[in-house]
Parts: sequence; structure tokens; C-alpha cells
Amino acid sequence: MQPSFHISEPARDYLIELLSSQGVDAARIFVVEAGTPRAETCLAYCRPGEESETDLEVYEGDLKLYLDKRSLPYLKGLEIGLQDKGEQKQITIRAPNAKKPQSAQGREVEFERECPAKLVPSGDDLMIPKGAEAAITQALGASYTLLYHGNLIRIDGKDADAIGLTSNALEFEAREDGRIDEDQVWKALSMVYDPEIPVNIVSLGLVYKMDVDQSRGHVFVEMTLTAPGCGMGDVLVDDIKRRLAEVPHVQSSDVQLVFDPPWTREMMSEEAQLETGMFF
Repeated sequence: MQPSFHISEPARDYLIELLSSQGVDAARIFVVEAGTPRAETCLAYCRPGEESETDLEVYEGDLKLYLDKRSLPYLKGLEIGLQDKGEQKQITIRAPNAKKPQSAQGREVEFERECPAKLVPSGDDLMIPKGAEAAITQALGASYTLLYHGNLIRIDGKDADAIGLTSNALEFEAREDGRIDEDQVWKALSMVYDPEIPVNIVSLGLVYKMDVDQSRGHVFVEMTLTAPGCGMGDVLVDDIKRRLAEVPHVQSSDVQLVFDPPWTREMMSEEAQLETGMFF
């Protein structure tokens, strides 16, 4: 899908002339560090073979452009103009959405490579082939849930590049005293989401206990599942361990699944109840 953007006629004509003078027949537009305050929108020469196979090829009159697929959401509203000061001419770029975080939820994607996934809620393994199409239904925490051929599947955050996204690893400031920050531990836990319900495991009330052993750099978590027969238990445990490993000074972790007491909806936070519409 081509984003809406505008290139002024003087800018288009100048680019055509500039590319011709360099013996190049196209330009490529992409965003570096998209969705962050450091984002930069770039316009570069694109010689044959330098384009990506996933780039979107577009024409503005006789001007040939390649748009980086991953940058498309951030190129909406792009404006390219020409600043003409007599003998000195300069292309101007205005990209109002380049620095804005984009929600992936609801986006239709095409797998750019083969990618391991799990069926939800059974937890069965499957391999999604390159070129397969799916729609993102949940993009929260350390994983993504997608609708694929009528089934829900889940892929790890580390495989985000397979669907044209970037990894969502957490970054924490390490304490100078070498101790584990318990607030950071809870923050890491709150970035793990139930694959079917768009609520994190802390707000769902799934975490019964969290202990930190500072002497060993060890975190112990006791948690439950919304249903004892849920096949995603081991997946959630792996998610938790991966997130805890991102907390400074955490050397190891242990996550224990328990079912006594059983989980009930009353254990959800008020915010989670409002978000899901589960009132009591």
C-alpha cells in the first residue's frame, strides 16, 4: 500500500535532472530509526541492484522512486520540495510521521522470511513460509499475535523482522550499587501479555509472587494461567525469562506455574476490567 505523499513539480524536475547527471535512474526513500525522536528521513541515489526486493516501486511522472517497505507507515504525509536560491538549489523533506510510534495492530503483513510460530491456544509449533500473508491482531509486549488462514498464531518479538517490524527489547538504566531494581522487574513482567487477551500478566492477576535474591542476582516468579489446560503456559514462561534477562544485574530466573488458588476474573485490576469490558 502506497502512503500518501507529495512531491512538488520543481522538486520532481530537479531530481530527474540530478539523477540523470549522476547516471542513476532512481532514488530510494527510507527512514532511519523510524518511530523514535532520532528518526531521519533519507533520500538517496539508488543504482540498479541497490533496491531491496521488498521495496515499493512508484513513479511520479518520469521520476522513479523506491520506498522502503518498513518505512511506509512513517512516510505518510511526506512532502518533498525544492528550495531555490538562484544558483543554489536544495531538496527539502518534511516527514511529519517519521518520529511518531506506529501501532502495528490491525496491519496486514507479508512474511519476509520463513518464521517459526505457535498456534494459539494449543501451543503447537508450525513454520510460516516466506511470502505468507497475515494480519496482526495483537502487538504487545514480547510477542505478536496474528490471524493466519483463519487461525491465531504467535511469533516471538525476536522474529519481528520477519514481518517488517523491529525488535521491542526493553532498555533499563542499571543501578550503580549492582542491585536488581524491583520496579524494573515488575516493569519487565508487565511487558508480557496473554496471547488471546490484550492485557499484561500483572494486570490480569496471573503473577502471585515475585521474589528477588540480591546475593545471587536471581528472580523467582510464581504465576498461574487463566485456564489450567492452556497450551501457552511454557510460552509465557519463556517470555517472562526473556524479559527478566533484560533487567540489569539479573543473572538467572525461575518461573513456577501453580494452579492453587485458581485464577478468577476478580483478580484482574480495575483498569484491566475496564479495558476488556469484564465488570463484576
